[in-house]
Amino acid sequence: MPIIREGDRIVVIDKRLFRDDNTRIFVAIVEEVDEGAIRARGFSYHVSPYEVAGTERRGDERVRVVSMAAGDIIYVLPREQDISRLQLKRSPKSMSLTDGQFAMDLSDFLLRA
Repeated sequence: MPIIREGDRIVVIDKRLFRDDNTRIFVAIVEEVDEGAIRARGFSYHVSPYEVAGTERRGDERVRVVSMAAGDIIYVLPREQDISRLQLKRSPKSMSLTDGQFAMDLSDFLLRA
């Protein structure tokens, strides 16, 4: 049985290559899983290290192919989670993905000066 299956809800946090890179977070529903790759449909969030607050997602729904070997961090959300209701809530010291009932702490991915 594969670790990630079609219909799973996932959070992908892209590996930052440079210190001042935005943190890119992709919340999606898995459409297909192949050897080493995931095709998923969802929403992107870009977190600037120079902004202290933000709650909006970036743009419309999109399809993305994620390599399992790229070094990105992938979390699995509950299968019943409605990803369209999730928002990124930020403050200078914390960041979480929430819909008001469910919350996932993502504070580890804030840039610390």
